Amino acid sequence: MSQDELTTDGNPIAGWFNGQLSRRELMRRMAVFGLAVPSVAALIEACGGSTATGQVHVPSSSTKGSLTIWGWKDSLEALKLQDADFTAAYPGISYTYVPRPPADTYRNLELAITAGSGGPDVALIEDSHLTAYVQLGAMADLTDLVGPYVDQIDSYKWDWTKKGSRYFAMPWDPGPVAVFYRRDVFQQAGVDPASMATWDDFHQAAQTIKEKTGLAMWQQSKARNDGRLFETLLWQQGTGYVDSKGHVILDKDPKVATTLEYINSFWQEGLAADQEAWTNPWYKAQTDGTTATVVDAVWMGTFFKSWIAPKANGKWGVFPLPAWKRGGSQASNDGGSALAIFDSSQQKEAAWAYVQFHLGRPASQLQIYEKTDIFPSLKATYKDPFFQEPDPYFGDETVRNTFAHIAELIPKAGIYSKDYAQMNTLLVPEIQKLALGQQSVQAALSNAAGLIRDKTHRA
Repeated sequence: MSQDELTTDGNPIAGWFNGQLSRRELMRRMAVFGLAVPSVAALIEACGGSTATGQVHVPSSSTKGSLTIWGWKDSLEALKLQDADFTAAYPGISYTYVPRPPADTYRNLELAITAGSGGPDVALIEDSHLTAYVQLGAMADLTDLVGPYVDQIDSYKWDWTKKGSRYFAMPWDPGPVAVFYRRDVFQQAGVDPASMATWDDFHQAAQTIKEKTGLAMWQQSKARNDGRLFETLLWQQGTGYVDSKGHVILDKDPKVATTLEYINSFWQEGLAADQEAWTNPWYKAQTDGTTATVVDAVWMGTFFKSWIAPKANGKWGVFPLPAWKRGGSQASNDGGSALAIFDSSQQKEAAWAYVQFHLGRPASQLQIYEKTDIFPSLKATYKDPFFQEPDPYFGDETVRNTFAHIAELIPKAGIYSKDYAQMNTLLVPEIQKLALGQQSVQAALSNAAGLIRDKTHRA
């Protein structure tokens, strides 16, 4: 039973449309290309053949259908990289893409669900929103189809696809998190990134960097803080807004208070730059090397390379998150998405052919990753030599392998749920008041927890 099945009161899709910026809207993707089409037998082999949960179902090449696929532009462009091969493999299946920004995609999905018609056959959905659709019963039951993939995909990615023991979506990309750091800043301060075993070490390094260079360790806005770093550090510890029973724990789990106290110490000690994420001052600090680190997901590397700091070859490096306790978890997540087939679709076999071809084949996922940097959750891809290649931008580090290792270790946590957007919206103002010195950590968490319980009807 999921953490959301215990609470059914209230609007399960309230709070989706509060203007929260999707980082996917910032993605800059590259040109389309295609490769020769493998045989059906090769497709089955590429998918891993049979597992303890059964053999992959690969639809017949004679399958016919006319699909509508909804999502946002950048990710749809990435999926299109496989379209030439898919069309050659399934000449009887045509498809139309409907690109909209994430908020517009969700708004139109909501309208279609309410009307009972007009929805897509296949939809791209962020993990942060997926549970709401699953709990509403809007998705087709894919249990028999995705069963063979359960042990082939990063395990935590299945959390939001399930209702009870049934699966309702196919995972795509994860968001493994690490610390991106400026080599030149660390060198100037005499700080060795390899010494950062714990967050205490990180804090001490922040003090040294401030003393030696005058620079902030990271960028965390006060009045416009979005709560994402807080969520990331909670996820690393396997905690979050709610526990496994769906009960609100912001004011009950001591790890939550410790985490917010830690973030607050950077504000109080002047170790954080008061710059709002995804604004020009935020970009400029990363371009100029006037921030020491950025704690974020794998896709941040794409932004550095393509448009934030494209001339900074060799100046950025990557290391895993420090542990809260020596030897503890160093893995966390931010973001991610999946493909789902809507239950109202009359072409589910053709829709599965599309989903399986694009997400269920290591060859497809590798080609998409190589061209767009959308990180795969299909674990077979991590064994490809591409993951061992040095990355010149990051000083020839094998950063892909670093992120692959992190992705396989991401713990389960109570961050994403059917109420996630609403809970984040209620939490953020309380963090902002804390950052501005208007209340304590305990008050911030108590106020946020009370509001969330009131609005979501959770215990």
